[in-house]
Amino acid sequence: MRPRQFTDEEMVQTARRCFLEHGPGVSTSTIAAELGVSSAALFRRVGNKRALMLRALAPPAVPPFFETLARGPDERPVGEQLEALAVEIDAFFVKMFPLLAVLRAAGLDPHTLLDHMDEPPPAKAIRALTAWFSTLIEQGRIRDVTASNAAMSFIGGLQGRHFLRYACGASLPPPDPDFPRTHARIFCRGLVPQPEANQ
Repeated sequence: MRPRQFTDEEMVQTARRCFLEHGPGVSTSTIAAELGVSSAALFRRVGNKRALMLRALAPPAVPPFFETLARGPDERPVGEQLEALAVEIDAFFVKMFPLLAVLRAAGLDPHTLLDHMDEPPPAKAIRALTAWFSTLIEQGRIRDVTASNAAMSFIGGLQGRHFLRYACGASLPPPDPDFPRTHARIFCRGLVPQPEANQ
């Protein structure tokens, strides 16, 4: 019988699920069994458990919301765009923080995840969001603030709630699914002159 063939994507998705379900101590034999292959076949593909963990759990070099930022602001009211952007960025953090928590539990320094990247994704996100806010300032659609400060505040408010949840656990109030939109509305009140802020 020929050995089962598996794609890199299958391997990454299966390993990610196993690490999230069982923690960093899950055996590679368990992951291989979930894939329906031998441990030897898994090691031939990825080398060792640490390499597999990094491939399965490390953040992408280009987060998915970058595509939205690259297009720049459109003609919709700024508040509407901020809400959509907040929901998209928050959804990324919802997926990423559990993965980072497993990596930290494995004793892997988050800085080591970024060594192979020309620019760390958080810095890239701030730069892209700064450009997005700069365009709105140039268009006269938001107040003339320091765009990088606006970017840091906007993304920091979204990221901060996930960090606090992992730091404080159940002592915090239950997660509110409307938080990203609420954050965007509050932010909009400070940035967008009336009447567009109310649209």
